[in-house]
Amino acid sequence: MKKLVLCILVSASLIACTNQETKTESAEQKPATIEHIYKPTYTDNFKIGGEGNVLIAEKFHQAIFAKDFKQIGELLADTAVFWMDDGSTIKGKDSMMKFVEANFSKINIKNYKQAVILPVVGENGHEWVLIWDEADVEADGKTTRVLWQDGFRFSNGKIVLMNGYVKYPK
Repeated sequence: MKKLVLCILVSASLIACTNQETKTESAEQKPATIEHIYKPTYTDNFKIGGEGNVLIAEKFHQAIFAKDFKQIGELLADTAVFWMDDGSTIKGKDSMMKFVEANFSKINIKNYKQAVILPVVGENGHEWVLIWDEADVEADGKTTRVLWQDGFRFSNGKIVLMNGYVKYPK
């Protein structure tokens, strides 16, 4: 009798463990839909994107640091739009190239680090790379630590939009 009770308890334990694991796996596979407090006006439900756009964003940064203006131009779409941290907007590749050459030829960027680089795709199909990065910027004999948060949108392997924020920590 004791063996029968022991056998039933062991069997019940195994079944309980198996059922619990199945429930956990199912919950992990299907994330719960939540009701947002604020409805996004642009897109919702981002998913992780491909690494190809990450490499383009990194090449863009590398070209800026090297002052390789030809390479910068090759990474931009003709209709690229850049929303700058000061509230201004630069429209078109030609305008962007004039801005880059006028401003980045006068500075040196050193000790560049990325804190986060994340490729995402919105439910609208737009491909983005979100970057939190920092570096020392040398200009006019002074060095300033700068932190950025940039969002680059891509289409057909080109940068079509950049939305940038800058912080100068004290």
